[in-house]
Amino acid sequence: MKLKFSATLGLGALFSLTSMGQQKYPNILCITCEDISPYVRCFGDSVAVTPNLDKFATEGIRYTRMFTTVGVSAPSRAALITGMYPTAIGANYMRNVSQPMPKDIEPYEVVLPVGVKCYTEYLRAAGYYCTNNEKTDYQFSSPLTAWDELGKTAHWKNRPKGMPFFSIFNLEVTHESRIWGRTKEKLIVDPDKINLPPYYPDDPIVRHDLAVLYSNIYQMDKQFQSLVDELKSSGEWDHTIIIWYSDNGGPLPRQKRTVNESGTLVPFMIRFPDGYRKGEIDDRLCSFPDIPATILSLAGIQPPSYMQGQAFLGKYETSPRSYVYGGRDRMDEQIDKQGFVRDKKFRYIRNYYPEKAGYGVNEYQLNVPLMKRTLELLHKDSLNAAQMRWFTAPRAKEEFYDVENDPHEMRNLIYEDTYQAEISRLRQEYDKWVAAYNQNWLIPEQENRSLMWPDGKQPVLNSPLFKQSKNGIEIYSDDAGISIAYQINGKGYSPNHWFLYTKPISIKKGDKITAVAVRAGCKDSEVTEFIAK
Repeated sequence: MKLKFSATLGLGALFSLTSMGQQKYPNILCITCEDISPYVRCFGDSVAVTPNLDKFATEGIRYTRMFTTVGVSAPSRAALITGMYPTAIGANYMRNVSQPMPKDIEPYEVVLPVGVKCYTEYLRAAGYYCTNNEKTDYQFSSPLTAWDELGKTAHWKNRPKGMPFFSIFNLEVTHESRIWGRTKEKLIVDPDKINLPPYYPDDPIVRHDLAVLYSNIYQMDKQFQSLVDELKSSGEWDHTIIIWYSDNGGPLPRQKRTVNESGTLVPFMIRFPDGYRKGEIDDRLCSFPDIPATILSLAGIQPPSYMQGQAFLGKYETSPRSYVYGGRDRMDEQIDKQGFVRDKKFRYIRNYYPEKAGYGVNEYQLNVPLMKRTLELLHKDSLNAAQMRWFTAPRAKEEFYDVENDPHEMRNLIYEDTYQAEISRLRQEYDKWVAAYNQNWLIPEQENRSLMWPDGKQPVLNSPLFKQSKNGIEIYSDDAGISIAYQINGKGYSPNHWFLYTKPISIKKGDKITAVAVRAGCKDSEVTEFIAK
């Protein structure tokens, strides 16, 4: 069966199946990496060795102002799976499903608001085969209805013949833990040729960690190309939209876990098979909640109205943003709260605990040799003023930076007369964002947990019910906001696969339907069965 692109594929139009006169959605492949700022040569980094991504950039669009909502993975991934601000859905604490946490807070899963789904359910409902290989980390267990396949063997190649696919592959080699985990691997770059940001001391250990980072990025670049080559050899290269990005900014201290440019600015590229806008650089402001909305838009699916993200490509593309927003909360056992708004030139930050320094002890981060060495130099009074800023308490209640001219955010302009009009504008925008989307964000985490887990217990769903009529078998539930997964005669496409219920099911007399109700953050219902009459 031969596929042909429509003339406006680059605008998110659908494929056509010429042999049947039917329509089909485009394949979409997302290749994500972890913990890198735009440390890629095609994004202007002269140290980076990224030949494959550089070539990919000539074939696609580079987005130079893509921002996560906070510089850490789990809250960012909550935004990436829902199209919502993690601050708006109680998912902004890093992390809530496991220790380390403050002693007075037990682990919990975020319960999404009624009606909010993993966006992949909309793709599955439209006929996509959705796979994730293999990271979720959403602040809640991945619902059974989110993916056709989830795990180390999940692959678009496993889909039934003729189905379009949406697939994610996550490359972990650039993760923070690989800084110390790969510290003895061969270095691809010379540590002495690395340009140090002003917030780091010029020290051999510091330079070595940065060289490890660049070397890990080189390995990620090769892994990226392996996935591209696999797509090409399968014959799907010319039928697939490819997206590449990082889940948050850099992995090192004063990068990861911050709301600074170093923690929230990420590289993002997309390639269309028909060459749409190839080689272009797009400087529009984009935010992580925009990515699910855009993927749906590229598939020709209207993003649900509850999504707080805005599509920046495809059939449902919106006007460019004027601002991006975000915030940080507790990081493991360390409590803090900050929020930010950024336009194309300025970044405004509000500190809710101004008595604290930007740095807080994080046991996991102490594994990074650079962190340990910097603390040694701190205790020896060997850091300069720029390097001391992160460790200084108290800090200003508000911060304001001209990131166009001060990308490392070293000079706080909040008290400068020249900038008061711009400060007032961004302060008001920040307040509007909090009022519109974050009514529960400012309450204590324990109270937020109680709203989702009444009496401290995870909500348990009721089993789904069945109704048979001439239209087929209807499956429903008395619980609000649920989705239903089902199998027919003990299997979906395979024994471990579950279908997503979207409409009455036509089956033969004597066939058995097995169903379970799910909702993100809730305990799945008991499995229930129905025999067709």
